[in-house]
Parts: sequence; C-alpha cells; structure tokens
Amino acid sequence: MAKPTCLLDIDGTLAVTDHLYLLAFQDLMASHGVSDVVDAAWFKAHVAGKVDDAVFADVLPGTPSADELRAASAKKDALFCEHVSKTGATIVEGLDGFLGRCRAEGVTCVAVSNAQRGGCEAVLGQIAREFPENGAAISDLFVGAECARAKPFPDPYLEAMARLGVEPKTCVVFEDSGTGIKAGVAAGVAVVGLTTSMTAEAMRSAGATATVADWTEVTPDFLRGLVAQQAAGPSCPLL
Repeated sequence: MAKPTCLLDIDGTLAVTDHLYLLAFQDLMASHGVSDVVDAAWFKAHVAGKVDDAVFADVLPGTPSADELRAASAKKDALFCEHVSKTGATIVEGLDGFLGRCRAEGVTCVAVSNAQRGGCEAVLGQIAREFPENGAAISDLFVGAECARAKPFPDPYLEAMARLGVEPKTCVVFEDSGTGIKAGVAAGVAVVGLTTSMTAEAMRSAGATATVADWTEVTPDFLRGLVAQQAAGPSCPLL
C-alpha cells in the first residue's frame, strides 16, 4: 500500500488563529471608520473560511476597487503577522507528536491554506520554532489565493497533488471548516475534520470522512485505514 500524503489546512487545523485574525480585522476596519460591530460573530459571518477578495468586497465601505482590495488584504496580512509575533497562535494539541510520527513513517506533509502567504508563513514559522525537530515535516505550502480558484473549489488541493505527483486515493486532507471540507471532497480526497470550530456532526454532514478532536487521535494506523478505505471505494464515513 502506498504511503499516505497529508494535506494540512493551517488556520484552525494546525493552530487556532481566529482570535489573532479578529484583532487584525478590528485594527483594519477601524482605519476605515468601522469599529463597533467587528466582534467574534461578525468574524464568523464575514470572514471565516473565505478568501480575502470576497471578504473585503463585502466588508469595506462603498465599492472598493481591485487595488483597494489588494491593499486591504496586504494590510490585514501584515497586522496578523504582527499579532502572531507578539502573541503567538495556539497550536492544536498533539501536533508535535503527529509530525514526529509522520517523519518516522516517511509520510509527506504539506500545508494548503486560503490565507495569504505571509500569514501562512508566520504560523508555520511559529510551529518550526516550537517544534524544531518535527516542524520540518511540513515540507511545502500551497496558497489558495495564488491558484485559479481558492477553496471551496478543489484547485489548491489539486495543485498540491499535481506538484507532489500523488493520486487522490493516497491523500488525506485535514480541515476545520465547511469551506475546506468541500474543497477536499471535490478533489476526491479523504477528509478528516478537526472539531476546533465545527461539531463532528456538522463536519460529517459537509462530507468529512472522519472527525477527530485533535492530533493525538491521528495515528499511523488511522491514516493507513483512511487510505485503504479510499482504495476500496465509497463506503460509510468513519466516526
């Protein structure tokens, strides 16, 4: 059996970052004269799981131009990176052990995110600093905004698999959002949902093959079982 390849979302999957993105959006929206409604509920409604162009077209006052959308995205990314540097993201429980098991088993891991490259690299950099031995198991980064279409379209995952030279049946996607789950399902890949921001039931309803609370549950046998299930064809989702 071919070794699994792990395609890892970042925000909410490797690390809990919504609180840092919320701070970045509060800073940014205040500069546009909007400050009294930018809270956790606003973030969930307007930002979570979406790509920047769609977010800023929705939340910026007036009808922003393409240049204004790009500028807002760049500013938000810079603000987020500052908050990662000052405060740090919250790494999801068990990640170090999972990455260590992948290194020992020779399992390829890459990151695939809808966030801007700077923000992705800031979180991955924190992971590398906190886990200097095992953080290197994440060998590449694929950014949805740099693809023809971002998640929920499958393009970021399809591009990652094409560059790695692997087939969907040997890959496992790890996600925390409905947007990401839809992208993984559309790419024909087994999808594991981490229940950091959604219930297990909601994730299975969105198409997740399996759900876990954190990385302590993702063992080599678990990965091999998902790949074997993919090779055998459609069946009932794992619980």
